Amino acid sequence: MESLQPTRRRRPLRGRVGLIAAVFLFPFMLRFVVFSIGPILAGLALSFTSYDALSPPRWVGIANYANILFGTEESTRIFWRSGVNTIYFAVGQVGLEMSSGLALALLANARLLRAKTMWRVFFYTPVITSTIASALIWLWLYNVQVGLFNTILRGLGLPTLKWLLDPGLAMPCVIIMSTWAGAGWSMVVYLAGLQGIPENLYEAARMDGANTWQQFWKVTLPLLMPVTFFIVILGFIGSLQVFGQVYVMTEGGPIGATMTITYHIYNTAFQYYRLGYASAMSFLLFLLILFFSVLNYRFFGGRVEY
Repeated sequence: MESLQPTRRRRPLRGRVGLIAAVFLFPFMLRFVVFSIGPILAGLALSFTSYDALSPPRWVGIANYANILFGTEESTRIFWRSGVNTIYFAVGQVGLEMSSGLALALLANARLLRAKTMWRVFFYTPVITSTIASALIWLWLYNVQVGLFNTILRGLGLPTLKWLLDPGLAMPCVIIMSTWAGAGWSMVVYLAGLQGIPENLYEAARMDGANTWQQFWKVTLPLLMPVTFFIVILGFIGSLQVFGQVYVMTEGGPIGATMTITYHIYNTAFQYYRLGYASAMSFLLFLLILFFSVLNYRFFGGRVEY
């Protein structure tokens, strides 16, 4: 009988712990349901209606989705072009941010670098800076008349560029600005991965005659594959939702060269008041993000080695 007493004493304690945990979790769960799950379900229902915010929603079934994918109106053409632009931005931005983040991490982790903490803070500062503020700064840098970049080109006797006014340069300019703003985040993630690589692996590689470049390709990069996979997945998800830079710097121009899906959704909802149509595009964007997430996992997942 004495051996059963401790078990009987634990049960009330476990019940109280579960109750206390439920009490503390309830505010978060309530906020999550009201401000996350609720709007998502409402938006999904709205995507099957025709709604202009002035009259009651009118049920149209899958007509919005059919018009977006197979319609002949101008909005359909803009949607497909904005989709191509969004993928273009995502591929360029993730590739540049990943490579620049790795370069910054290698620099910040170098033994010969002094004041490492200061440099890490310096590299990470753009990440915590408001996207709108950063976009305004780069908008001035790209200014055709008084911008810093064209001022430098004039000083060197070189022809100036139109930057954001050139359809061929506008998207690369936005990608460069976004890379500058996000490279510090990739640096921090890569830095954590670099510091987790055992030093004895490099010692063994040096004993086998591997130089610095060979150590990087044979030791560092393979062991950083889980980190790279993580950065690619989150980078693609974030890049497919780009909005602030486009809103401030180009407004989708020139002639639609930087029109992204999110900015097209914004225009459709708040300029043309086609809220049901915009909701349908939002859920198609969700499916696009899901598709690329699965694709990235299938492509990189089998190559990740721990």
